[in-house]
Amino acid sequence: MKASIITAIPVYNGEQFLERTLASVARQTLRPDRVVVIDNRSTDRTEEIVRNFTGFPCEFIRNPVNLGLFGNLNRCLELAAGTRFLHLLHSDDTISPEFYEVMTKAIGTEQGYGLGWCLDERIDENDAHLSYSGKPDGSVTVLDRDVFLQRKAEIGNQAFCATLIRTDYQPVPVLFPLDAPIMGDQMYWAALGAHCRKIVFVNQALGQYRWHGTNQTTSLAPALQPLILDEWRTMEMNELLRGKGWIWHRKLKLKALLAVRSGIKAKRVRQNGNAKYSKEIAAASRQITGGPLWLAGQVVVELRDFYRFTLRGHKRHPKNIYG
Repeated sequence: MKASIITAIPVYNGEQFLERTLASVARQTLRPDRVVVIDNRSTDRTEEIVRNFTGFPCEFIRNPVNLGLFGNLNRCLELAAGTRFLHLLHSDDTISPEFYEVMTKAIGTEQGYGLGWCLDERIDENDAHLSYSGKPDGSVTVLDRDVFLQRKAEIGNQAFCATLIRTDYQPVPVLFPLDAPIMGDQMYWAALGAHCRKIVFVNQALGQYRWHGTNQTTSLAPALQPLILDEWRTMEMNELLRGKGWIWHRKLKLKALLAVRSGIKAKRVRQNGNAKYSKEIAAASRQITGGPLWLAGQVVVELRDFYRFTLRGHKRHPKNIYG
């Protein structure tokens, strides 16, 4: 029997947060038909937690070898043809009780691939609020494919926990790249969106993205290729998906955005006591943006930080070098 919603949870050594993730799925006002935990050869209590969970029946699948995060996500995508909606939910994130009810309604059940995402709330190890990825107003926006791809070229925020895919009982047309360990999701959402008949953004914070010391984006950050160079590669690839070539003003805008985004990373790394790596980040970024755009980006970073953290009093997780 085909499912309406399948929740696929890729996990590796997830005992610290996995039970909270499963509990958030159990609280849904519209429950998934199947919850499948795909384990990447965990060595902790992950399997025990899944098998002992009483909120609903969980399926537990163990990979024969560790496939890496994006390899395991591709295993999750194998479930696509058996469901109308597929949700890839990381084992350290959670979702609000109305997530599936709101998101399935927004995406709709017409034929063909569809993609929807909402705002996410950033939380810490203890579930304490850090920030929102935008200003929730409850609106729902259907996006033109070209507008969506513009946003993906600009690395617009889209968290896994906040994203729902309408597969419409079909295999997915694209897989996650295995050569971009930080930016692979941004590449994937763009490539998938290029095949979608409907793309929708829900301006509610219905997913909770957890910042903690063992996030993959944290552990992989001390390397210029995934941190900086892959980001520019993602911008280029996603822009070219629009089929309009490299328009000069778009290239200028994307380089300016890279200067700001890289400037934030360089500053956070410096604040965490690694001045040498901060200089390496700056140097690698300037090679792409050029000196004037890089300097302008740093002015924006300082003004942004003053407004956000001094005037508004927002909290920042010390391990988060991205925001």
